[in-house]
Amino acid sequence: MSRPATAMDHRAFEPSLIDLKEWREDMVEALRGLRRWALTHRLSDEQSAARIAHLERRLASDRLSIAFVAEVSRGKSELVNALFFADLGVRLLPSGEGRTTICPMEILHDPSRPPSIRLLPIETRESPRALREFIAESAGWKEVALDPARPESLAQAFDVLSETQNVTAGEAQHLGLGGESGGRVEIPRWRYAIVNFPHPLLAMGLTILDTPGLDALRNEPELTMHRLQEADAVVFMLSVDSGVTDTDLALWREHIEPIEGLGHTRYVVLNKIDGLRDGTKPEGEVLSEIDRQVRRTAETLDVDPTQVFPLSARQGLAARIAGDGDTLAKSRVYRLEQALARGLVHARRQDHATSIRAEVRSLLAESFALLESRRSFVEEQVAELGQLQGKNQKLVDSLGRKAADERSRIEEARTALAGLRAVHNRHAEELAMLLDPATAREAGLRARAAVLSTSFSAGIGQSVDAYFREVRGRITRAVEVIGEVKAMMATVNRRFADSWGLSPVELAPFSTDRFPLELDRLEEHCSRDFRSATSLLTRGRRALAALFFDTVATQVIHVFEIADREVRTWMNSFIRPLEAQVSAFQEQANSRIEGMARIRDAESGLVGRIDDLQAFLRESEERAKEWESHDARFARLLDIEGPGVVAPAR
Repeated sequence: MSRPATAMDHRAFEPSLIDLKEWREDMVEALRGLRRWALTHRLSDEQSAARIAHLERRLASDRLSIAFVAEVSRGKSELVNALFFADLGVRLLPSGEGRTTICPMEILHDPSRPPSIRLLPIETRESPRALREFIAESAGWKEVALDPARPESLAQAFDVLSETQNVTAGEAQHLGLGGESGGRVEIPRWRYAIVNFPHPLLAMGLTILDTPGLDALRNEPELTMHRLQEADAVVFMLSVDSGVTDTDLALWREHIEPIEGLGHTRYVVLNKIDGLRDGTKPEGEVLSEIDRQVRRTAETLDVDPTQVFPLSARQGLAARIAGDGDTLAKSRVYRLEQALARGLVHARRQDHATSIRAEVRSLLAESFALLESRRSFVEEQVAELGQLQGKNQKLVDSLGRKAADERSRIEEARTALAGLRAVHNRHAEELAMLLDPATAREAGLRARAAVLSTSFSAGIGQSVDAYFREVRGRITRAVEVIGEVKAMMATVNRRFADSWGLSPVELAPFSTDRFPLELDRLEEHCSRDFRSATSLLTRGRRALAALFFDTVATQVIHVFEIADREVRTWMNSFIRPLEAQVSAFQEQANSRIEGMARIRDAESGLVGRIDDLQAFLRESEERAKEWESHDARFARLLDIEGPGVVAPAR
C-alpha cells in the first residue's frame, strides 16, 4: 500500500499514480489469465480473446492527461512548476515578465526519444492537414535538445516557447491569425510544442497540456475539439488581482463549460492569493476575503465552490524548493494537488472498469453457459447409461435411435443458424457501409473542396448543410437497421429456445441516441464558430476550409469510427454465443451416438464409458471452481458490490 500524500509532499501525485499503475497491472494479469483459461478449455473464440488482449494492451500503455487553460499572466506556468517539477530546484517552464509561453505545449515522457523540445512552425497552418496529423509524425518539426542532468540549463532552452515574429497583417490573416488591415503584427513563431522530459511523474504516464489563452484556442480550434476533449482533467486559472474578466469568461464559456463528461475533474484555480497579504491585515480578514472571492467566482462560472481552489503558485513553488512547510501551507497548492490526484485516479479507474466490465461480463457469461451445457449433457448421459447396465439390447437400440433423432434436430438448428447468419451478414454489411469512417472522411473532403470553390458566403452554408444532410442520413439509416437487428435478435432467441432448447443469449444493451446527438452538437458548433458573420469576415476561404476539416469533419469521422467499432462488437456479441451453443450441441450429439456404438459392441464398453463421463464431471467441477475464481477476482478489482460480474444460479 502506498503512503498517503502529506502537505509537504511535493510528489503528492506519485502515490495515486502508483496505486493506479498497480491496479492496472493486476487487471492486466487477471485479463490475461481469463483469456488463456477460456482458450485452453475451448470456452471462448479467437475474436473474444482478441478483444481481451486489446484491453490488456490499452491498460499497459495507459496515460493520464491534465490540461491547463488560462489567459496570459494568470500564473499558469508557475503552477505547473509548483505542482510537478519543484523537485528540480529550478523553474522548468518559463514564467515572469517577458517569459510567457505563447504556443500550445504538451509535456510528456517518451523513452524511445531523447529529451527535447519539438517545435512545429506556425507556417504549417497554411497546410490543409489537421494538427493531429502533424503530431503523429516527425517531419517538419524543429528539435531543441534538453539536458536533464543540468537543471540550470533548462530555463534557457525553454525560452524558445516565448519566441514571436513580425509579419504583415496580410500574412497573419493568411495564416488565420486575424490582424488589422495594413501595418505589421506580432505572431507566435511556433504553432505547437511537445516537450519530452524524463521526470518520474511523466514516466508513470502523466501528460500535461498547456494552452496559452483565448486567442490560441480560437486560432487552433482542434485544441478545443480534440486535445481538451480528450483530457482527463482541466484546470482553469484566474487571478485574484483581476477577478473574472470578460476574456476569462469568454474563454470559460466557449472552451471549458461546453466540454461534456468532465464533472468532478474540472477545477477552477484562483491564483495569487499571496497578494492579499500586505503584512498589515489580520489573517482572519485575509481568509474572509479569500472565501468571498471564491464564492463570487463560483457564482460567476456557475460551479460549486468546492471546485474553486484559491492558492499562490509562486509561493508554493518557492516553499517547496526551500522546504518551507509553513509557507507551503499558506500557498494552498497542495490542496489542489491532492484533489487532482484523487479525482484523476478515480475517474480513470471508473473509465477502465466500464470497458472491462462489458467485455468480461460477456466472456464469463458465455463460458459459464458452455460449462453448464457440457455438465448437464454429461450428467444426463451418466443417468441414462446407468439404467443400461443389465438391460437388454432393445433398450440400447432405443437409446441409439433417440441419439440419432437428437442429431437430426441439431442439424435442423444448424440450418436455421445458417439462415440467421446470412441475414446477420446482410445487416452487418449494410451497417459497415453506412458507418464506414473512410466514407465519412471522403464526405468531409468533398465539403472542404466545396467551401474552397464557392465565391459567396451563402454557398459555404449550402455546402456545410449538404454535408450534414449526408452524414446524418447515414447515421439515421444505421439507427433504423440496428432497430431491425434488435427485433431479429429477440425473435431468434425465442425460436431457438422453444424449438431446440438452447439457452437465450443475453442481449447486450446498445443505445443509438448518442450518435445523432453528437452530430447535433457538432452542427451547432459549426453554426456558432464556423458560419458566423465574424468568422466569414475574418477568415478567407482557405482558412475556413481548413478550419472546417480540422474541427467539424475530423470529429464527425471520429463519431463514425466509434459507431462502426461499437456496432461490430455488439453484432458479434449475439451471433457468436449462439453459434457456440449450436456447435456444443452438435458435439454432444456426436458424442452420444459414438457412445451408443461402443455400448452395442460390448458390455465392458458401457462401464468404461460411464467412468469416462464421471471423470469428465469431476473435471467440470474443477472448471466451475476456476470460473468462480476468475469471477471473484474481477468482482474485487472492479469494486463490484453483490454477487460478482455475473452470478447465474447453479
